[in-house]
Amino acid sequence: MIIEPINEAGDHATGGIFGVTVANITKALGFKSNCKDDPSKVVNSWGFTADGKRCGIWDYKGSQKYKSFSTFGPREVFVELFGADHVE
Repeated sequence: MIIEPINEAGDHATGGIFGVTVANITKALGFKSNCKDDPSKVVNSWGFTADGKRCGIWDYKGSQKYKSFSTFGPREVFVELFGADHVE
């Protein structure tokens, strides 16, 4: 899978990942949080394409503390990146 960073956060949650950390996500994607998002709600936000499909990951209202993140994009992308055991 080819991952390319883009400067667009996810539009809305289409799923989620859990049991992962900011470091896990950074390692899987190959880059640090790269999108500016609503600072009153989001601390870390990644925008990217996976094989040309637009995707996003973000921590909503401090959910990173619970190792839970919202996702935007096809479920199979997140299963490939993090494994089915970590994808809602």
